[in-house]
Amino acid sequence: MTDVLAVVPPWAAYLLAAVVVLLAPRRVGTAVAVALTALTVPWLFAVPPGSSLSTTALGFEQVLFRVDPLARPVAALFGFVAAITVLYGYGTGADARQTAYSLAYMGAGVAAVVAGDWLTLFMAWELLAVSATVLVWHHGGDAVRPAFRYAVYHLIGGAFLVSAVALQYTATGTFVYDGGLTAGLPTTLAVVGVGVNLGFVGLHAWLPETYPRPHVAVSVVMVGFTTKVAVYALARIALDGSLAVAWLGAVMVGFGVTQAVLQTDMRRLLSYHIISQVGYMVVAIGIGTSAGLTGAFAHLTANVLYKGLLFMIAGAIIVRTGERSLKKLGGLAREMPVTFGTFLVAALAISGVPGFSGFVSKGLVTKAVESAGAELLWWVLVLASVGTALSFAKFGYYAFVRRPPDPVVVAPASRSQLASLVIIAVPSVLFGLFPGAFLGAFAGSPGTFEPYAASELAKALAVAVAGVVGFGLVRKPLTRVHPVDVDRVLNPAAASLAVATSTLAVDAGATATRAGADLLGRLGSLAGRDPATTETSLRAALWALAATTGLALLVVALA
Repeated sequence: MTDVLAVVPPWAAYLLAAVVVLLAPRRVGTAVAVALTALTVPWLFAVPPGSSLSTTALGFEQVLFRVDPLARPVAALFGFVAAITVLYGYGTGADARQTAYSLAYMGAGVAAVVAGDWLTLFMAWELLAVSATVLVWHHGGDAVRPAFRYAVYHLIGGAFLVSAVALQYTATGTFVYDGGLTAGLPTTLAVVGVGVNLGFVGLHAWLPETYPRPHVAVSVVMVGFTTKVAVYALARIALDGSLAVAWLGAVMVGFGVTQAVLQTDMRRLLSYHIISQVGYMVVAIGIGTSAGLTGAFAHLTANVLYKGLLFMIAGAIIVRTGERSLKKLGGLAREMPVTFGTFLVAALAISGVPGFSGFVSKGLVTKAVESAGAELLWWVLVLASVGTALSFAKFGYYAFVRRPPDPVVVAPASRSQLASLVIIAVPSVLFGLFPGAFLGAFAGSPGTFEPYAASELAKALAVAVAGVVGFGLVRKPLTRVHPVDVDRVLNPAAASLAVATSTLAVDAGATATRAGADLLGRLGSLAGRDPATTETSLRAALWALAATTGLALLVVALA
């Protein structure tokens, strides 16, 4: 039976689910999609380690599906999250086409994770970008422009990644994984390419602009995949770590949490926290230790669950109240008790409070950084943790605790919406209570890390208290601060550079054309021919040469 499972890659279940969703009645399609995506979890654990499915396409060996300690837990996590997000989409009014696009997007993410070679990874990477663009664009309205920006950013990132993959093939003669990428230019290009999806500061502008715009279920879907697939790819690329990568992650941590504290739009606040939380994973991979690798993937898992839950909570508030801004909310703890209860779970988890998943995963990351002797990096992570606790004290106070400035009308919730919130909240508690089983699921080793040691408990509680007290002290001053992202500087600068480059190219082209025409005229005069006729004949010859060359290449490609 296990041999049969290894013949078909798990992403096939997502494609089948997408077809069923489009053809079947909405309730039936949703039920089938939830079942198919959920079944990929036991499927992945039933397949023996080392199982793979290889093929030869275009003369290259491709490994479409490979199970190893790095891929298995991430792909299984994606299956669980996909099932919950489909259920949540049903409860928040997502139409069949949006659900089908979501399944195609999530299937591409799974395909990238279970790929066994760089070429297959890149193909899935590009499908992830295209399907995400369509998914956001489908919402229409103010989501169209961010979808276009998303496409531009990710196509640029894909260009860097494919260049790295091509250089890797040139250096090794194969696309199949054999450790990380070749050191030097291939690794550098690949890190920049995946850095777009990771949200490296300066390449991050697509993220806080895209995630708050589409249907609330689309935001939830994207939270679990784009940046997390990039974390997985980074681990594949830089298996031995890199201090430069670790510091890029540290910048993400500090920048993301600072921006998040200043936001009032719920989904925008959560989007900046994606940058910050992914930064922890990048730092953990960058330090290049076994404990760092385990911490990175433990935090990836914890983050997908509690950050997905937070976006679900924000979406539920938007659907039921019609409000996106924390400025207009308040008193929802009584009106939305289930939502408030699950918010407490997610907020305590992301803040690293003992008893919840984030306490274990974030604690291991900071411990791994400390053990690596990177003291300054350690302080960045700890101070950012205080900012995280402050952010969610702010979120909870404005949305659920304080008296609203104006009456807020709350619509009733659907059962599927509430069920999805409760189900995805459960692992954030279980992983915090059973850290040994949680950390044992990932590649690497946590080493001597003891999450419930007195020192770890004291640090976590001190951070949480500092965050809550800090919010009390800065609550009023925060209302007078207007956040400005670095993209407000970078985007105009990039636009000016693009205009200047284009102008230079046009001027150079015009100069070359005039020089060429003058040369043709002189040659034509020497030959006793009309210059205009000479130029026309040469142009025709060049076009014929280009057409013939193109046709020849096409024939070679098809042969």
